[in-house]
Amino acid sequence: MVEKEFISQEELDSLLHINEFLEQKKDDSLVSEIKQAILNSGKLELKQWQALRTQIREIEELIPHIELIIKLKREAG
Repeated sequence: MVEKEFISQEELDSLLHINEFLEQKKDDSLVSEIKQAILNSGKLELKQWQALRTQIREIEELIPHIELIIKLKREAG
């Protein structure tokens, strides 16, 4: 069995300010926070970066669903 080590939600929230993400402030956007994490890459260990990448892949998988919702909402009105 492969044991996965994930960063805690608290660590991720602290690093990426996920709660602020939904407000889409330019300086606090998810993309901006990931860029800052990259610039300060020493804050996370390799396993934490791998876990973050796994979580980003999960978000990427949701994009087609988000696109469909946007399309349906545009068509509705």
